[in-house]
Amino acid sequence: MILLVAVLFTVLFSPPLAKADSPDAWQTLTEAGTAARDQARYDDAERLFLLAGHEADQFGPDDVRVAATLNHLGLVYHAQGQYARAKPYYEQALARWEQVLGSDHEDVGSALNNLAEIYKEEGAFEQAEILYLRSIEIGERVLGRGHPELAIGFNNLAGLYRKMGRLPQAESQFHLTLALLTDTDGATPIDPSLVLNNLAALYKEKGLYVFAEPLYRQALSLRLERWGHRHPSVATCLNNLGNLYHAQGLSELADRYYREALAVSDRSAGPEAALTGMILVNWAWLLHERGLVDEAKVRYQRGLVIQQQALGRNHPMVAVTVERYAGLLSDLGQSVEANLFAARAAAIRHQQGQSSRSPAQSRQSRSNQKAHR
Repeated sequence: MILLVAVLFTVLFSPPLAKADSPDAWQTLTEAGTAARDQARYDDAERLFLLAGHEADQFGPDDVRVAATLNHLGLVYHAQGQYARAKPYYEQALARWEQVLGSDHEDVGSALNNLAEIYKEEGAFEQAEILYLRSIEIGERVLGRGHPELAIGFNNLAGLYRKMGRLPQAESQFHLTLALLTDTDGATPIDPSLVLNNLAALYKEKGLYVFAEPLYRQALSLRLERWGHRHPSVATCLNNLGNLYHAQGLSELADRYYREALAVSDRSAGPEAALTGMILVNWAWLLHERGLVDEAKVRYQRGLVIQQQALGRNHPMVAVTVERYAGLLSDLGQSVEANLFAARAAAIRHQQGQSSRSPAQSRQSRSNQKAHR
């Protein structure tokens, strides 16, 4: 089963590349691309998977390796927050796998899960739930109920319910996920730190900070042990702790973790990555609240540029940033510019159908931008 890289953090070491015309060239390129992606070397991963795609084209359109390569490319873009680029690759992989393998194959279930992740990010929650449930159903038929690999689907479904504001269902699914991972002798199909982060985020949203903090810290410890200080997943944990302390009004602690998160993200994901932009925006909001408006303005501006480039000008997270920046301009007495940015935020939300958002979505403009993976 080809699994969503955003929830797996398995390090592979790149083998030497085979010659392009050798029989195992596709496999070698694919293994090297997977290693590069897991190590957050996304430019290298993209190049290697594109080369693998050229090899796969020689096998014919009905060869499963063609679909696998499309899915791998989707994972590369997905891991960088480039959801619009990932989506058509997932769609093509799903269509080819269904055509060649049938609708109940485990690879089809994986593709459904990956595509559901995109729908979740786009706010198409009903479509995402349908795909998640179908993916889990396939997994239960193929692997059996209670199999540890099902933890991936249950975790992602729980994340969807959290975004929809269905918090009791989300909490139940997260605990089910952790239960599936309990007796795996350390060989888990999903990084436990992901589930810990997501459950902590749920408790934070419920205001149960005393439950959230140890989960966030446990997740950070696991990732530092595995990756050190040079991986985007570590930056994500640091950002999440910054969010938690920000929510509690612990400004100095929040500032410390945002600062550290930005440094790690700059080194690992890159200065133009969506993760870097998100951390900048969260830090800018904290600085704005502390009255450090000049510093906040600089970070908002840089974060907005990055988010527009990485996510697109009409992404919902861009709308949140634009709205907050409008608030800063208003506080600075720049009412004309503030009104222009506020109007733009409203236009993005209207285009994305945000007028009928769920309660959880409506809270987003009043909470930190999140990355819980």
